[in-house]
Amino acid sequence: MKKIVLFDMDGTLTPARKKMERNVLNALTDLQKADFEIGIVTGSDLNYVQQQMEIALDISSLDAFQIHFLPCNGTKYYRLGMSGFFNLYENDMRAELGEKRWRKFIQTLCNLQSSLTSFYNHPLTGNFINYRGSMVNWCPIGRQATTEDRQEWCGLDDEQKVRETWLWIARMALNNIGLEDVVIKLGGDTSFDLYPKGWDKTFAFKNFEQYDKIYFVGDRCEPQGNDYEAYLLAGKCGYSTTGPNQTINIIEEIIQKEGTNA
Repeated sequence: MKKIVLFDMDGTLTPARKKMERNVLNALTDLQKADFEIGIVTGSDLNYVQQQMEIALDISSLDAFQIHFLPCNGTKYYRLGMSGFFNLYENDMRAELGEKRWRKFIQTLCNLQSSLTSFYNHPLTGNFINYRGSMVNWCPIGRQATTEDRQEWCGLDDEQKVRETWLWIARMALNNIGLEDVVIKLGGDTSFDLYPKGWDKTFAFKNFEQYDKIYFVGDRCEPQGNDYEAYLLAGKCGYSTTGPNQTINIIEEIIQKEGTNA
């Protein structure tokens, strides 16, 4: 019986933008020992995955060679070999939209960034619009934000619902230029993920259609979150988590559940 658990990264296996801790590594090792395969489905690109999973990619009890690495919502697919990571496939958002629509899209994001910064006195660093090949991450404070910058932004966002408001504003702006087929979702704690319709985390499931069970665990499972579609597709095998500690409990529950059904 082939079964796999697909995990989001930030807020699920790690605190946002932080590295994986030993207790999570041990839980994933237990999952492998129970004959589950593991997939990492994150909105981030492979470089962030490598940084956050440093402890797992080093000499450890977890077999990283057996993990399915699915960054950018699974629109990219990597495995680890003796010579490092090798790519099985990747998609290109710029090519998907075409150059004319792509330029309108990027111009609109730049305008939105400029408008948002005129409304709020929030931290500003750099790398506000991050093109990851198959998706774009828009971070109003910039991807170079410090931990303190992130904390300040999250406090403002919690208090004034900044991202919820600008999610709607951005949606209207994209619709006004004929980009109804570009999806925008809340990404992590500080940003927005944008990608062509259908390129959400359900994209990763296509690789495992012959499996008997596909579990999914994520923290952004509300309709505006970037785990929502995968959580729905997983059905009774979908789990919403509040963070790494609860994820460990979920892993234990999955192992026990499948052991009981065996």
